[in-house]
Amino acid sequence: MTPQTFYRRVLVEAGRPSLADAKRVTAAVFHALRDRLTPAEADQAAAQLPRPLKLLWWEGESEGRRPVKMHRPAFYERVRREAGLASERETRQAIVAVFAALKAQLSPGEAEDILTQLPRDLKRVWEDA
Repeated sequence: MTPQTFYRRVLVEAGRPSLADAKRVTAAVFHALRDRLTPAEADQAAAQLPRPLKLLWWEGESEGRRPVKMHRPAFYERVRREAGLASERETRQAIVAVFAALKAQLSPGEAEDILTQLPRDLKRVWEDA
């Protein structure tokens, strides 16, 4: 999937107003998910992304970081704040849309590897996507 196709999917599924907004939402979800994963798992996920999405995934990454233990409320709040979203409903729609597009981009094995690193409440969101 091309980056434009990825963003269009997020735009439609999350009901975003523009491609630029879909990209901003994608970045917020990518960063929260990347930081929730181990660095090794984040590397494996990024390896399956086209270069522009890979660059977006790695934006703001810090060397030697440890996984940030976030459950759904903290994950949603981080995405809401970084993406500038107005409500939890809007945030959930954005997260599910980005997760769905990301899962379509990844191999089934990689999507399963990500699932195993998520807490139970975020696993449900990943599975719903």
